Amino acid sequence: MPETNATILIPDISGFTEFMTSTELSHASLAINMLIEAILKAVGDEYHVSEIEGDAVLLIKKGAAPSQQEILDTCLAIFNAFHFQRSWMQDYTVCPCGACQALVKLSLKFVAHHGPLAEIKVGGFVKQSGKEMIVAHRLLKNSINNDEYLLVTEQLLQNVTGATALPETGWATASEEYASIGKVDYRFMLLNEKRKQAPLPPKPATDYYTDDTPYLELDIAADFFTVYMTVMNIPGRAAWAPGLQKVEQDMPAVVIGSIHHCQFDDYHTVVSPLRMLMTDDSITFAESCHIKELNLHLVHEFICKKLDENTCRLVCRCMNAGNETLSPGTQAMLWDKLNQMALQLKDYCEKPATVA
Repeated sequence: MPETNATILIPDISGFTEFMTSTELSHASLAINMLIEAILKAVGDEYHVSEIEGDAVLLIKKGAAPSQQEILDTCLAIFNAFHFQRSWMQDYTVCPCGACQALVKLSLKFVAHHGPLAEIKVGGFVKQSGKEMIVAHRLLKNSINNDEYLLVTEQLLQNVTGATALPETGWATASEEYASIGKVDYRFMLLNEKRKQAPLPPKPATDYYTDDTPYLELDIAADFFTVYMTVMNIPGRAAWAPGLQKVEQDMPAVVIGSIHHCQFDDYHTVVSPLRMLMTDDSITFAESCHIKELNLHLVHEFICKKLDENTCRLVCRCMNAGNETLSPGTQAMLWDKLNQMALQLKDYCEKPATVA
């Protein structure tokens, strides 16, 4: 197997294991996928993506080693993109599940190393191997007492070509001893302050006009979290909402501002989440709703209140968000549809879970 000198760069998501094992798996997987995509977009063509390893990306750059400053610049670009995406997901979520609420706990660390690598070809796949690959992965387990850092091995720095001024501010030196490998010397920089400087996405616009439109109240024999998750899951409403045939959307997640095209039997609506507020015993959700055929601009407001562990109260209303005053006939029609929807939701949530 021919060997090629290459730089190994591994961005690794800290907190991944706890995140994936203690929260809702489907939402956690979607969140990790979106964060990995942000990392890959930030990398661009500078490095080759050799492998995605669940919580980490294995990046390879063949040839001479980059300087310490070049490594830092690359990692900060990835770091900023990661935290921009994480902050966006955190700010725009309308989901109260453990995964979506634990995004703030995720962070990013980096290991950079350099040395000869061998390529193993199995079928249509090419895998990088060799001692230096083992060293890079072992360094992910180290004595740095922090979850956000950049670790650069001395071996990488010794392979930088040309006279390069090495930035010393913020860097510390350390080493690790590994069985079958021996001592590995490295430098590291903590990235906690860099996180505070990372660019943030714009905050979502969550305000909407409210009026004295009356609420419909209905008790449901199901816990308030389950009822809320059923309401919030706009693509899943076709299973219970009266007359709803299908839902098409512009992105895989339901977040503030996401667009959902809902095709009913005789009309089409465009629904978009506006706000989610959560306390220990209630969740409030609001969404805009545009019905073009009826020239209606509405805001639906849902509140799921905990009564006990197995019962909740659904409080909901449909408010006019348009410029025209609603006629009594239109108001009666909207109230009737709201009542039908609430009853169907109650029936759906109270059905015993199907055992596969």
